[in-house]
Amino acid sequence: MFIEAKGVGFSYSPEDERVLNGIDINIEKGSYTAILGHNGCGKSTLAKLLCGILLPTEGKVYVDGLDTLDEENSFEIRKKCGMVFQNPDNQLVASVVEEDVAFAPENLGLPREEIRRRVDKALETVGMTDYAKHATYKLSGGQKQRIAIAGILAMSPECIIFDEATAMLDPTGRKDLVSAMKRLNREIGITVVTITHYMNEAVEADRIIVMNQGSIIADGTPEEIFSEVEKLHSVSLAVPQVTELLYQLEKDGYKTKRGVLHAMDAADEMMKLIGGGRK
Repeated sequence: MFIEAKGVGFSYSPEDERVLNGIDINIEKGSYTAILGHNGCGKSTLAKLLCGILLPTEGKVYVDGLDTLDEENSFEIRKKCGMVFQNPDNQLVASVVEEDVAFAPENLGLPREEIRRRVDKALETVGMTDYAKHATYKLSGGQKQRIAIAGILAMSPECIIFDEATAMLDPTGRKDLVSAMKRLNREIGITVVTITHYMNEAVEADRIIVMNQGSIIADGTPEEIFSEVEKLHSVSLAVPQVTELLYQLEKDGYKTKRGVLHAMDAADEMMKLIGGGRK
């Protein structure tokens, strides 16, 4: 396992109610995991705990075997696991793109040649090579998020956690960022954890974890999770549009397949219904 959370509880102060209650999670190296939940359920807090930005008030979190509660591990954990936040403006530190990407490896004390190599490679990976000399403030939201990712990639991390990183983007920016997540995971082998409230993003993951009121209530593949439409509705979560369509047809008496996530698969099911009718 790359990340392990064992009996993790968390509250922001002794007087506050617990945000998380006895969380147990194992994240495998090279996996692609989405974490879902309505606002205030604790998913962003969990994300910060999983990479050591926050420390558990109960239980333990290990990143590649390193205990986040041990201060001596902090630097090594930061190198292994990076985080992309909701607002990219909070993560950019330089006025020029390549200087921003170089910030982290410079602070690692790497040789100039190695910094140059990492910056060029990171920009190439996120498709921003042509913007190396551009001013960061002139970039679109989606471009800024890709630069934020490049800045993390320049540290050669093994895991990147995206904390609602697409929330402030337009549909095109969201699509580009999700494509970047998939490429980082499937082509480079980086462990990806994404916190999102967009169901069509979650279906791209290999695994979905659902949270409610500080606890995990479901954990499985996208097909398994989105087959439980009633359960998700009960905690104020939607399902992908095509999944909802077939669910509503099922309620109306038509024989449909649960867990359909993509438009083409839904179209196949609709063609079967045209020939088969109701139950």
